[in-house]
Amino acid sequence: MRIPSDLHGESLYGRKSAHSRSHQGTLGQTDSWRRVIRLSLVLVLIIIAMGQAARPGVYEVFFPEPPRQIAAITSDSTTERPNFRSENDPESIGSPSAEVETTPFEMTQPIRDQFEKWAESVTPADLAAVLAAWLRGESMDLDWLEDLETRKRDSLGSESGQTALALAIQQRLIGSVKDGTVWRAADGPALLATTAMHDSRGIRFELLRRSWPAPSVAGVLPLLQQPAVYRGRTLTADGELVRIEKVSAPKSVFSIEHYWNLWLLPDDATRRPWMVIVAQLPPEMKGLVSGSTDGKSNDEDSTDKQIFPIESPRPSVRVQGEYIKRLSYQSQSGAELTPVLVGHLATLSPNGNPIISASLRTAASDPADRLSGDGANSDGTKQDDEIPLLWIVIGSCGIGFLLAVLVMWRTAAQNRYLRERRGKREINFGFCLFVTLFFSSNDSYAQSLTDLLPGFDSQRMSALTTNAQPTFDNPNINIDEIAKLVFRMDRLSDSSLTDRLARSASTPVVGDAIEIDSAIAGSQPLTVSSDLQDYLELDRVEMILLESVDGVPRLLFTNRLAGEAVIGDFISGVGVRLRTAEVKAANDDSATPIIIDVAGRLKWTPAVPSSPADEVLAIAGVDLSRFSEIQSLDRMPLTQSDSAVFYPMVGAARMVSENDPGLSETAPEKVESDDRLRTAIANMRENLTNALPVDLLRNPDGFTGDWIRLDLETVRITRVAVASDQRRDEIGGDAYYEIDAIGDLGNVELLIDVPDGEPVVMENRYPVTIISPTLPDFLRGSDAAEPIVLNQNTAIRIEGFFYRLWGFESDLMQQRGGKQFAPLIIAGVITDRTPASGDPLQVQIIGKIASVSVVTALLAAFFYSWFTRRGDRESRKRRFDR
Repeated sequence: MRIPSDLHGESLYGRKSAHSRSHQGTLGQTDSWRRVIRLSLVLVLIIIAMGQAARPGVYEVFFPEPPRQIAAITSDSTTERPNFRSENDPESIGSPSAEVETTPFEMTQPIRDQFEKWAESVTPADLAAVLAAWLRGESMDLDWLEDLETRKRDSLGSESGQTALALAIQQRLIGSVKDGTVWRAADGPALLATTAMHDSRGIRFELLRRSWPAPSVAGVLPLLQQPAVYRGRTLTADGELVRIEKVSAPKSVFSIEHYWNLWLLPDDATRRPWMVIVAQLPPEMKGLVSGSTDGKSNDEDSTDKQIFPIESPRPSVRVQGEYIKRLSYQSQSGAELTPVLVGHLATLSPNGNPIISASLRTAASDPADRLSGDGANSDGTKQDDEIPLLWIVIGSCGIGFLLAVLVMWRTAAQNRYLRERRGKREINFGFCLFVTLFFSSNDSYAQSLTDLLPGFDSQRMSALTTNAQPTFDNPNINIDEIAKLVFRMDRLSDSSLTDRLARSASTPVVGDAIEIDSAIAGSQPLTVSSDLQDYLELDRVEMILLESVDGVPRLLFTNRLAGEAVIGDFISGVGVRLRTAEVKAANDDSATPIIIDVAGRLKWTPAVPSSPADEVLAIAGVDLSRFSEIQSLDRMPLTQSDSAVFYPMVGAARMVSENDPGLSETAPEKVESDDRLRTAIANMRENLTNALPVDLLRNPDGFTGDWIRLDLETVRITRVAVASDQRRDEIGGDAYYEIDAIGDLGNVELLIDVPDGEPVVMENRYPVTIISPTLPDFLRGSDAAEPIVLNQNTAIRIEGFFYRLWGFESDLMQQRGGKQFAPLIIAGVITDRTPASGDPLQVQIIGKIASVSVVTALLAAFFYSWFTRRGDRESRKRRFDR
């Protein structure tokens, strides 16, 4: 295939024929200038691209420079602070030439008790004043030490001793900070004291740096979740610099005019921001905040804060300091919390940021410029060396010509080679088919789960049980490693586990998927270490003894079982094999073989169900141990958390309708025979519960999983299609029906609380949602086709499993600022309550009786009037005749 060029219409793979050239001879002169213009535009684009390619910042995004260590900073961008030194201290305290003490000072308990007693007797402002005087080079007053030996007092007056007292005062000030609030006036001493201690221009900085403990690495989430544990500890904050804020400091004894808030995007994959505070910025970062007019304040009337956003690519920094508090700040999502670390910059990585890269190159080439803090330019950037335009044009033309020659030559050579090979060597499809069938038929790794369990290969799994001979009295196994594997197994989907188990074609080895379907012979809970409980959300694992396999004991480590589980109950699911029957504990000839498996969440089936409905659900494969989780979702919309119980329960309702001869639409002889299921269904229907909507609203947890009967009136019917193959298998079809109905509340008023406003009053009738795997014929309407949405008012009586109260949107509750909730019932039996007679109340008979009575009364009145008038006439006649 030949691809024409979009620029001039000629072929890229050869010249045109003589006939074509002669035909276009007259047009060549008219198109020449157009071609020149197009080529000129291409040349301009090439020059622009080469100019951009000459910038080092383009490549630093893909080839980042390693982090640079930040040296001691001697200047600030706006204010020079003097190197404070006491007039009474002629020695150069903290200078590099001063003698350094090598023996660290250890504060004994008597000294600590007296320090705490003194610290409680003074205010934080007094503590800050003592610390500020020591940072200026003065010695601390030790008059508060009572009855202390002279030797201990002298050791406390040394450099290391007073440094320890300074750190103790700092921790005391940090302890007075209130966590989880905005900055308060009472937080000022701790903030400014820690900022001053990390100021590298201070004469005590080097002395403090030798006394600080090694910093620990911590993430944002641990600091937010456990602030009391990390309060005052020296930590390391790593992240990308997103924003810089210059904040004016209040007047204090530490003579700090301003400090810098650095907002970081942490490197620990957390999307929560991290704020660190430093006393000064290194000269390498001055270009990011050059030109104070660029800084904008959140409040137009406020001048104590300037904000400098950092554009991408952003540099990465490492800050070492002490954790102060969780700061409350206002974001677009509302009030949020962020951990605050006060310290100093340790390392800086440009990550392709041109300003930082230019500053680092300038500092490396000319240390004098770095000490001056000015850099190569006032804006912190360095101009690239200019290349003459003529050389750029000549180089561009030469490179383009050479590339064109190379492309043409390679294309022509490739075409000749392809013409020579065409039709001479054919692909051996038989060999390829043989190789494909060989590898596809090799099932040695088809059932392995190691690729789905990151960090757990076969060697690590085998090492867990190499020296283990676990028993209930002595588990003798690494519980934390087992808990990690249980956590990994619990995160795998049921479909992936079932697929690996279905592809099993050999005896399972370590790391293979194995089926678990056995009774519980014994169990023992094992506690997970507290360090892992928060990360794994797992406080203990269950060690279960299962039925023996060919005389070999079998142990299973799994997630916590249901509280109702007892010995004799059945559990089922898919696990992973840790030790086979042929392996014994190492270095123990007397050890007996044992099979060890690990699983995540397992289905629990009680040997003696608590109710007939539980027995039917257990036979249908519903995991009864998840009912407690379902109850915790009351009044919430249906989510992914409902899937493990909702769809199997719909399938159980379908089994009820299909395995009852009186309900099944098929002939009795065609119904699949299952005596145990039929007996359980019959027992369940005989012991059903007649419920009202108000009963389900009052006590939803008491009806979860029960088989109930309810009289309702339908409003709308919706067909819901199921796309997942797994869910289709669970419900036994490709769709189910949602029936919106209303039920009678009786003589009850229902009050529903809303967040802001008066409660909503419901009376007379209340919505109820019915889920049915099938739709009876009397609800399908006159159209024989499958309805998707059908509005129909029909009186029905349902029997089904009560699921839970679920929440949904409704116009009434949305106007009041709340959400509607209603009972959700999975029905297996739906009957028509519409009377078969056309006159269910015998209205016609009553009408006939009434009409006959009226006619009779009229006739009686007529005859009574006739006889009365006749008697009157005869009476008058007799009277006149006399």
